[in-house]
Amino acid sequence: MDHLPDGRALGDAWQRLHELADVPHLRVLFDDDPGRAQRYVLDAVDLHVDYSKQRITDEVFDALVALGEAADVAGRREAMLSGEHINVTEDRAVLHTALRSAAGDSHVVDGDDVDHQVHVVLARMAEFAERVRSGEWEGGTGERIRTVVNIGIGGSHLGPEMAAIALDAYRHPEIRCRFVSNIDGADVAGVLADADPESTLFVVASKTFGTIETLTNATTCRRWLVAALGEDAVESHFVAVSTNAEKVSAFGIDTDNMFGFWDWVGGRYSLDSAIGLSLMIAIGPDRFEEMLAGFRAMDEHFATAPLDANLPVVMGLVGLWNNNVLGAETKAVLPYAQELA
Repeated sequence: MDHLPDGRALGDAWQRLHELADVPHLRVLFDDDPGRAQRYVLDAVDLHVDYSKQRITDEVFDALVALGEAADVAGRREAMLSGEHINVTEDRAVLHTALRSAAGDSHVVDGDDVDHQVHVVLARMAEFAERVRSGEWEGGTGERIRTVVNIGIGGSHLGPEMAAIALDAYRHPEIRCRFVSNIDGADVAGVLADADPESTLFVVASKTFGTIETLTNATTCRRWLVAALGEDAVESHFVAVSTNAEKVSAFGIDTDNMFGFWDWVGGRYSLDSAIGLSLMIAIGPDRFEEMLAGFRAMDEHFATAPLDANLPVVMGLVGLWNNNVLGAETKAVLPYAQELA
């Protein structure tokens, strides 16, 4: 289904925004309207967003919402959540919301209800994570795993590393996570220098198992392990997050220890798929599910809230106002929590 905006209404909305672009300085806005700090706020899913410090007026806000309506944001939202192929470049669905679905939910991609597949993978991840955390899963010499090294790049690396740092307070006290992504050998060398081959588990995250940076680093780690423990140790010290069973097996990883995901999961949204396996090992399946519940709550808010009270939509519209109308081309993200820095 095509979701084409109303061209005339869209043009009118843009024109109205540009007519409002000569907005006063923030000092003037607060002097004229001291109550804006209480009015330009949104609360959703335990998040409080204050956008009163943006150069927004009631007229500007109404015009931004009108632009969203003219662009059919609600229709495009529905298209995404219903599994339509809104990724037109690759002709794929964009349905990462299914990764955090609750039991009994239904998300359909190309006629298939994918929720069951998602929960099967999550259950396998949880079982494996608990085996590692409890010490049941042992390395080749019988040692328990104390270091988990995630080898990936882009979305297969950034999300898990960010979350592992942010949620370090919930980490298993005897398990630490390390992350390797740079093809520069100094990156992997620094991680291996601080690791014991007898108690290290490598998670190789590559959908195709052909990403050159990831496979280069994985091969380096494999050689390091084999030099210390022998070829047979690979099976108990390497697992894969991939969909290419043939290449995973050729690398020496038992495909029973391969965790898959789907082409409708974009890399930047893949943390809550099997890409998050290293994180689940670190914080445990229960904490991982709590994280998914937070994602799910925001998904539900995004899916149901009207545009003018929809936190992701309003933040997007404010960003559009700053960039496309006011010409503010740089956006500062300044986390006060050190774990999010």
